[in-house]
Amino acid sequence: MCSEQPARECRDFLILLISAFFIYTYNNIFMVVTPVLLVRMGGTDMIVGLQSTLFLAAAVILRFFFGPLADVRGRRFVMLLGSASFLLASVMLCHAGTVWQVVLLRLLQAVGLASYFPAASATAATCGGSGQKGQYIGILRMVASLSLMVGPVGALYIIQNYRYPLFFQGTAWLALLGMLPIFLISLKKAGPPQETNPREMNLRQRLNLWIFLQKCPLIISNTFAAALIYGILISFAVLFLKDETKISNPGYFFTLFSLGGILGNLGFGWLSDRWGRLPINSWSFLLLGGGIILFSIIPQVPLCFYPAGLFSGAGYFGSIAVLMAWMTEKAELNERTTALSLQQNALDMGIAAGSGMFGMLLAAVGNAAWLYGTLGMVWVGYAFIVSRYSGFRG
Repeated sequence: MCSEQPARECRDFLILLISAFFIYTYNNIFMVVTPVLLVRMGGTDMIVGLQSTLFLAAAVILRFFFGPLADVRGRRFVMLLGSASFLLASVMLCHAGTVWQVVLLRLLQAVGLASYFPAASATAATCGGSGQKGQYIGILRMVASLSLMVGPVGALYIIQNYRYPLFFQGTAWLALLGMLPIFLISLKKAGPPQETNPREMNLRQRLNLWIFLQKCPLIISNTFAAALIYGILISFAVLFLKDETKISNPGYFFTLFSLGGILGNLGFGWLSDRWGRLPINSWSFLLLGGGIILFSIIPQVPLCFYPAGLFSGAGYFGSIAVLMAWMTEKAELNERTTALSLQQNALDMGIAAGSGMFGMLLAAVGNAAWLYGTLGMVWVGYAFIVSRYSGFRG
């Protein structure tokens, strides 16, 4: 891959991957550990759910500011701002003594989620040039999958053996190690467009988010649809496996899910550069729906545990990689982070909506396996409908 790109682009992309690994690991760790920390401090289930809702809601709102800011001031500036917010939050968590202090610091971490992630994706697309956006974004998303495999496991080990003070210090180092490489990325790839004046960020530019919503409805809707499944799995998969199967450690499902994600990011991102975004996105949805159908029959066929995790992970992460590459093609260079910020909002809202929707359906229906199977078939059908609707091709 690097042999096809100038050495400078390759160097910048490798530096970005190093930074992204530490920052993504940081975020994945706190997604898992924060509920554990709040319960230990005496927080209720309501507070645990509230912090997650507030965290995602704050990130959604903040992206309306950070997306345009990155397109005007440069992605390096915004990535530095995001990693600095993670660093500051970890330092302050060392001194947090109440549940509400932790919840407020979670809002500070939302600054990092809102700013770093879309800017990093836009930088990867820029490094990939005109013909390798999908491949480069797929590799960046592969790093996110890898961080999910190693981060939470390592964090829980530290907490169990060395307690929280050392854990917070370790996450501060993660944020710092993610911040330092950003200074080495060239401004050509992560700076503001040369033709852009930093004083030009006005109301019209911020309204670009709504312009992209009208311009790319299929990309946004597919991102939301993929995130619905992820929100369901991350909230209910372990509970389903624990209640309905004899699997000793249901958490291994997400190890398989992440492993499938690594393969999906690389494979679907590469294929979409060559065969088109829409058909490859449809294939990834077929794989995601098939994985959910297999997941629903694990209680009856335990061996389906393995392909269910791999297929659903490959389908989810692969679809997001393809959709991000597709979004960067629709956006001008000086609007790319704004566009990806809108897409990231669709992702986070889908995750939150999936969890809430499935919880209500489960309370009404009471049969989780039937629900999973039905949803899997719905997603397979949706993939066929989208792939055959020529009006969306682009």
